[in-house]
Amino acid sequence: MPELIRELKVRDIVLFNVVAIVGIRWISIAAATGPSSISLWILALILFFIPQAVAVIYLSKKYPVEGGVYEWAKVEFGDFHGFVAGWCYWANNLVYYPSLLISVAAIAAFIVPGGSGLAANKIFIATVSLIVLWTAIGFNVVGVKIGKWVQNIGAIGTFGPILVIAVLAGIIIYAGKSQTHFTIGDMLPTKLDYGTLSFWSSMCFALAGLELAAVMSAEIVDTARTIRKATYLSGAAIVVVYLVGTISLLVGIQAKDVNLVTGLVESIHKLEMETGLRYLTKISALLITIAGVGGAGAWLAGSARILFVTGIDNYLPSAFGKIHPTWKTPHIAIIFQGLIATAFLLMSFIGASAEQAYLVLVDATIIVYFIPYIYIFLAAVRIFGREAKETPGSGPLFRIIVSITGGVTTVAAILLTLFPPEAGGSPLLFITKSLGSSLAFVAVGVLIFWIAKRRGVAVQ
Repeated sequence: MPELIRELKVRDIVLFNVVAIVGIRWISIAAATGPSSISLWILALILFFIPQAVAVIYLSKKYPVEGGVYEWAKVEFGDFHGFVAGWCYWANNLVYYPSLLISVAAIAAFIVPGGSGLAANKIFIATVSLIVLWTAIGFNVVGVKIGKWVQNIGAIGTFGPILVIAVLAGIIIYAGKSQTHFTIGDMLPTKLDYGTLSFWSSMCFALAGLELAAVMSAEIVDTARTIRKATYLSGAAIVVVYLVGTISLLVGIQAKDVNLVTGLVESIHKLEMETGLRYLTKISALLITIAGVGGAGAWLAGSARILFVTGIDNYLPSAFGKIHPTWKTPHIAIIFQGLIATAFLLMSFIGASAEQAYLVLVDATIIVYFIPYIYIFLAAVRIFGREAKETPGSGPLFRIIVSITGGVTTVAAILLTLFPPEAGGSPLLFITKSLGSSLAFVAVGVLIFWIAKRRGVAVQ
């Protein structure tokens, strides 16, 4: 493999995980469900987030190589499965970037004086989205040593608004003016229907991403140890941010009034007016925009490494496997990723408003992204199974149970995503669109693999 620079340390991976996983928009989506989302967050934590952390820590220890899930699946299940896992991981980002960038651009409108109306302006949203995307690309192309600061600073942009809204919410709660009650009964789901279950699968998706840093394993100092420590620290931070953010948002706005894209900023604005403080909305919007640049940079950097390793294996053009002679980054893979993301971003605005474009993309993203997770949990089960045979005990058995739990949750999340939300439309049309678009992405990957094999590609 071409020489890469080991530059990323524990602090970098902690901040990388936070900015990659925490999506401010997910806090708005959760809050729109009301206080019952708190118990659903906790359930997603137990059944998905913790199993994910266990699997990633042990797989990174067993196979600390560039490519992460691509290599894990390839070693455990063969070349075909490795390519499918890597392809789905990369293809998911084609629809994830637009959803991330659209939400960030809508929030960036609040930075402009009197510019909240720009959140529905497609030209503004598209322009800001492209600026954010290519800023992240530029920093990542010029090297990990520089590019990591996009993620590091972006993580600070993630924590900032949560701290602001938490302090404001505390003031409002003390004054007895909270817009939402938080009794035990209120925080439990009132009904267990398809809408609630489908929403819960989205919450699992919001907690996914601990495996992303492992895709860059050859650029991490002391990979296994660093990922283990960073997973513990960032995992705790991510859970706190989601729970505190959701509760604080609901203090300012009732669930029925939460905008799915800009809800957090709107709640900060309302709390700001209540407390008589100034400029916090614009500061928060700026911080969220910075976090968006960091999030885009993290997913761009990680998913481009999939192109990089498949280019080395000659399944995709070998140019993707080249690194820049000075910057030591897979620059061609990163730039190509940016060009494809730009195309998908612009296509997402055809015939749809910013919020509609965002919502349409979410379900296909979840299905395609969770396919690699099936491989992650299956690979973990195989590793822990071998470990249990070699050294019988409660430890390996516990890890097997945890990994199976994560795998079952992943399959359930994929199936639940196929059910239409209560807002409705035609259920058959919804399923056809979600499943059809997801299968199309997978089919393209299988075709590419088949063509490469016909050419006689042999993975080394």
